[in-house]
Amino acid sequence: MNGFLKNKDLLAGLMFIAIGVTFWYGASNYQMGTAARMGPGWFPSVLGAIMTFLGVLIAGIGLKNQAAWARTEGIGWTWRPVVILTIAVVLFGAVLQPLGMVFAIILLTFISGIAAHDKDYKQLAIITVTMCLLCAGVFVWGLKLQMKLFPWS
Repeated sequence: MNGFLKNKDLLAGLMFIAIGVTFWYGASNYQMGTAARMGPGWFPSVLGAIMTFLGVLIAGIGLKNQAAWARTEGIGWTWRPVVILTIAVVLFGAVLQPLGMVFAIILLTFISGIAAHDKDYKQLAIITVTMCLLCAGVFVWGLKLQMKLFPWS
C-alpha cells in the first residue's frame, strides 16, 4: 500500500477519473441537445469524458510502469505550490470583473509563477502576454463574451 500511495502517475490518473466522473454525473441533470444545438449538459459531459479517458490512460501508465514507484521514493508532499496556485485562482476570480481580464491574467500568471522553484521572469512575461492575447482573442473577440479587457473598457 505504501508504494501505491507514492505512485504519482497512478494517483494523478485516479484524480482525473474522479473529476471526470463528477463532471459526467453533474451533467446528467442537464439536457444534452444535438450536435447542431448543444444543450447545457453537452460541454460538461464531453469534458468529463475526456478527463475520464485521460485518467484511465495516466493510471494505466502508472500501473504498467513499476519503475514509477521507485522514482518517487522519498519525495514528500509539497504544500507551497498547492496553496499558492489556489490563492492565484481565487484572486483571478475575485478581480476579473473589477479589473478586467488583462489585469486578472497578469495577476494570475505572476502569482502562479511564485509557486515554481526555478523562476524565470522572462519566460513568465512571455507566458503572460501570450495568455492575455489568447484569452482576449478567444473569449472577447472570438466568442464575443461581454467581458471587460481593462477596468476602463
